[in-house]
Amino acid sequence: MTLKEIILGYDPVLVALSGGVDSMTLLAACVKYGANVSAATIISELTPPEDAIRAERFADAVGVDWTPVQVPLLANEELRANPVNRCYLCKKIIMTSLLDAADGRTVFDGTHADDMNEERPGRKVLEELGIISPFALAGIGKAGIYDLAKEFGVPIVPPSSCLATRIPFGEELTPEKLEKISNAELALRKRGISGILRVRLQGNGAVVETEKNELSCAESYKDDLKAIGFTTIEFTEYRCGGTGSWNKTEQ
Repeated sequence: MTLKEIILGYDPVLVALSGGVDSMTLLAACVKYGANVSAATIISELTPPEDAIRAERFADAVGVDWTPVQVPLLANEELRANPVNRCYLCKKIIMTSLLDAADGRTVFDGTHADDMNEERPGRKVLEELGIISPFALAGIGKAGIYDLAKEFGVPIVPPSSCLATRIPFGEELTPEKLEKISNAELALRKRGISGILRVRLQGNGAVVETEKNELSCAESYKDDLKAIGFTTIEFTEYRCGGTGSWNKTEQ
């Protein structure tokens, strides 16, 4: 089946809009194909603030009703402990919240065909809860999504991930740690660092990961990060999943 046929096979639908390229392109496709669609975005302690802002602006730009869904993830004691199955626990909470917000509508998410070849703890949740992934069903991977994004005028932004992926498994997730990480990444963005950016916690220090061509520029703002409260700061080229004991299934 084509993407259009898959999308129009469900009515009405709610797109889980993260603010990333995949979910924005999915929403744009739903609008393009005439689906009865709305969008919702999870707002939590683990959500990079700029992602939610982008999601709201994009939904407004394409004329789709948008709902912010507040989810206090750190209220869950098991998740707060940051176990190795954190991604599964988190996905289960947020997707259940989106199903509640959908109120009977089918929930779409941006999982694509390339994701099906990788270990993605959250994919099990999608199957358990009946979340539909039109791109995956249509056999469309990342390259195909970028083609559609260009066709539909969707902005191309660096891939993001939840802030918990910046903290090693087993280390408690706290609002203070997450805010510190978020502030550091925002400070570097304001200084002009583009592309993929992660500030990962390492004790009282930080490991800053950027794309190779941004490394020297990022290093020049070391004092800015020290002012945020990091005692030691290392800089390295970004590698998917991070380094050391960080999550190896970062999305």
